[in-house]
Amino acid sequence: MKSKVAVAVCCVLMLAQCATFRKNETQSWKSSRDSWNSSYSGTIRQGESSDAVPGKGPQPASATPKKPNKRPQPPKGAKPAEGSSSLSAAAAQGQHSGALFGGMISEEMWDELFPNRLGRRAGERGDFYSLAALVEAAKHFPRFLHEGSETQRRRELAAFLAHLTQETGGFRYLKQISVTRSYSVANKEYPPVEGKEYYGRGPMQLSYNYNYGQFSNAYFGDKSVLLNNPELLAADSVVSFGSAIWFWMTMQSPKPSCHDVMVGGWEPGSMDTDANRLPGFGLTLNIINASQCGKKSEHAQKRYDLYERYCTYFGVTKGDNCECTNQLPYGKKSF
Repeated sequence: MKSKVAVAVCCVLMLAQCATFRKNETQSWKSSRDSWNSSYSGTIRQGESSDAVPGKGPQPASATPKKPNKRPQPPKGAKPAEGSSSLSAAAAQGQHSGALFGGMISEEMWDELFPNRLGRRAGERGDFYSLAALVEAAKHFPRFLHEGSETQRRRELAAFLAHLTQETGGFRYLKQISVTRSYSVANKEYPPVEGKEYYGRGPMQLSYNYNYGQFSNAYFGDKSVLLNNPELLAADSVVSFGSAIWFWMTMQSPKPSCHDVMVGGWEPGSMDTDANRLPGFGLTLNIINASQCGKKSEHAQKRYDLYERYCTYFGVTKGDNCECTNQLPYGKKSF
């Protein structure tokens, strides 16, 4: 009898210790999150990362993209109000209250990670960067966060969020403010529309008419939708998230897609091996912004830190090759 009581007491003490550990772990995470969120204040302009490089994104592909499921097109000539969300907060809570993407993240976790995201601060309208909008956009890209092992999927989510956090200051900013040109260039396949501007918009700051056209073709099955209405990326939250996922999932020769890099769908060839371009978070930065690779970079370090913090939050190790400091940047022939 005494032994049973002793065992019961031990179990209670162990549970209490676990609860205390989890509480301390959560408080430590929140403190770390608040610290890096506050570091963005005054350093990043609306929608423009301090390390943004014009024209990043897949170059025009010669192959015709597969025709996806079409999303309803906006009325011809219509210009939606910027900053509005296509999914209400109530709908988000009602439709996606449980864990999503294979149980990796929930509405509660999203709110904890991004408490000051666009639309949730005083005086703002709509929850533009809601988890519901991301989930809806992901329906157009079924491989996103659904390939590889659970560890690889968690690392992919951590990597994706690390880059988007840096680009948007914790999902607080929507579009580029300091615009000195239209980002319109001559392109036969994706010609710019007169009077339209294709500066950085959305979580990945999509820029240039050929990128808007390619994404529009992949998402709507019609390149003219976003060539005629580039403002949609700053007006429709689902389309906006879709542009980020499209960029993440799209291979741009000689670069692999960020998705394949994170889930083991790509193996380096001899030229990549010689350039130290090996699978890991570091290579995703080389794909997104090669100018930060091959050297020590303060901006790159912010992304490394964010990736490590998100890996910790999602309960996974960060893996190998997490930096691109010693990688030959894409577009260069030698260090």
